[in-house]
Amino acid sequence: MKNSRILALFLVCTSLTLFSQKKKVLLIGIDGLQFEQITQTNTPNFDKFTIKKGFAGGVLGSETQQVTSSGPSWMTILTGVWANKHKVVSNSSNQTSKSKSVFNYIKTANSKSYMSSISTWKNINLLLYKDMYKVDFSSQGEGDDHSTSLAVSQINDKAPDFIFIHLDDIDHAGHTHGFGNEYSETIEKIDALIGKLLLAVHQREKRNNEEWLVLLVTDHGRDTKGKGHGNQTLTEKTIFIGMNKKGNLLFEGINNNKKIRTIKDLEMFTLPQTAIVPTILKYLNVPIKKEWKLDAKPLVD
Repeated sequence: MKNSRILALFLVCTSLTLFSQKKKVLLIGIDGLQFEQITQTNTPNFDKFTIKKGFAGGVLGSETQQVTSSGPSWMTILTGVWANKHKVVSNSSNQTSKSKSVFNYIKTANSKSYMSSISTWKNINLLLYKDMYKVDFSSQGEGDDHSTSLAVSQINDKAPDFIFIHLDDIDHAGHTHGFGNEYSETIEKIDALIGKLLLAVHQREKRNNEEWLVLLVTDHGRDTKGKGHGNQTLTEKTIFIGMNKKGNLLFEGINNNKKIRTIKDLEMFTLPQTAIVPTILKYLNVPIKKEWKLDAKPLVD
């Protein structure tokens, strides 16, 4: 009887501890990283994630089709809808997203939430400027090392409920050199920066009873030489979504080894770029409303 009471008390205490854990989300956006190139380089920090193949550019031939360029793609990632809804159709900063972003949804659900948006490519925050007033800390430009330092400081000192960081060096390496040594070396550099972010998250979890979901995503793939993007080709549409936690059946059911021969195969058997926002909202227990008309389902239960 005594042992039974002790066990019951232990289970109750464990349940209370888990219930009281504060959920946080870190979204790491890596510009222009080709999915297949990850396994060809030394990436110990990427290897800590479960990474599944996905697609950008909307559904070919439908109203959702959009160019595989950074502006439309990052808006899709941060709004959860394709360009036919958010209306950002190029990289030009002379546009504004017509759709609400994940920042807006989180702050509306909880006005006390703290959020950060740190983007090496300044246009991301500019394209979302209507929602930037919802963000407690934002920064743009000055390089990936600077962005990472700011993000680590934010995680350490502020522990945002949601923090987005955009890293740009891999895309620049691709445009300048294409695939090859320089591109691979830049992937390894970014892997090291991801390691710094993961260390900050781990320290927060250990000290503060927090539970962090860390997501990885890229905005687009590249052409076969690794230099260009923007078109509706198989390689340019191929992206990835990574998570540091076990996903639901939708996420775990993606088989990266399945042979993808056509764009239709890619769109049918991989994850849509639009899944990021509903996944973040679901994890943070923000109710997803039908009137938002998000274009994908969450990747966590």
